[in-house]
Amino acid sequence: MRSSTLWFLLLSAVLVLAPAFVRATGPEEPKQVKAEEPKDKDEDENAAIANPAEFEKKACGDKEVDFKVETDKKQHPTPAAPADKAMVYVIRPTGMGGKIQTKLAVDGKWIAGNRGNNYFFFTLDPGEHYCCSQAENRSLLLLQVEAGKTYYLQQKIKMGMWKARNKLVLLDEAEGKEGLAKCHLAISTEKK
Repeated sequence: MRSSTLWFLLLSAVLVLAPAFVRATGPEEPKQVKAEEPKDKDEDENAAIANPAEFEKKACGDKEVDFKVETDKKQHPTPAAPADKAMVYVIRPTGMGGKIQTKLAVDGKWIAGNRGNNYFFFTLDPGEHYCCSQAENRSLLLLQVEAGKTYYLQQKIKMGMWKARNKLVLLDEAEGKEGLAKCHLAISTEKK
């Protein structure tokens, strides 16, 4: 009886003291670190702009314009830039949110509408231009262009709360040409 009592006391002591011993000699417990939410590059697209409200007014203007957009699969014009102006292609080379229209304004004037797998193009005078792409949100871009050069803008689409969200990005020539080849011409007419 005496040996079983001794074993019981010894086992109890080990069970009571072991956790304290492990805590004292074992590895440190991990420190509580506040987890940061991963940042979505598309969410803070306008953060680099010093005064987003002023920039948006210069880019998007005051007057809201809506477009009727149709796809023309019979032609695929890709004119080169004229010697005295820059050529700008605006592409949406994916079908995501295909029927949801995006539109583009430059320097406060709405240029055209677009939708999935479509593109449109226009010319700009050399210099700095304020661009505004609109879907569920507005995405702003400062574009510096030179005469005789071609530029490719992509309206990148992702899911939004009510309809597609967009981010306007400048592509390099290789990406631009590749995306343009996947698109059909968008014909926009302003709704009155």
